[in-house]
Amino acid sequence: MGRRSARWAWSKVSTIHGVRGGDAVACAGEIYSYRYRLYAPSDGFYEHCVGVAWCSICREYSGSMVFVPRNERLPDRLADLPTPERERLARSEVKLLDHLDRLVRRGIWPTRQP
Repeated sequence: MGRRSARWAWSKVSTIHGVRGGDAVACAGEIYSYRYRLYAPSDGFYEHCVGVAWCSICREYSGSMVFVPRNERLPDRLADLPTPERERLARSEVKLLDHLDRLVRRGIWPTRQP
């Protein structure tokens, strides 16, 4: 497998399109987001979820733990994948972002999250 070019490498930041070194970031790309649950409904941590946000243009992303109420249904953008592929993506933020961003670039990412 070849090395990923620096142009396509993801850069983890605290604020996407934020100010860096006193200068505003020039990218005006759309920011996409995805939230997913880590724990089973019976677990006390079920409402503690992972949230990721990214920009497809400048390849910046941010990830953190987020609270999602127990009764809120989250769409599973990985539901159609075979179990081994889902597990592979779950082990790597960058691989997950690559997959989700491909959905955006193919035009199959919803414009509005439910």
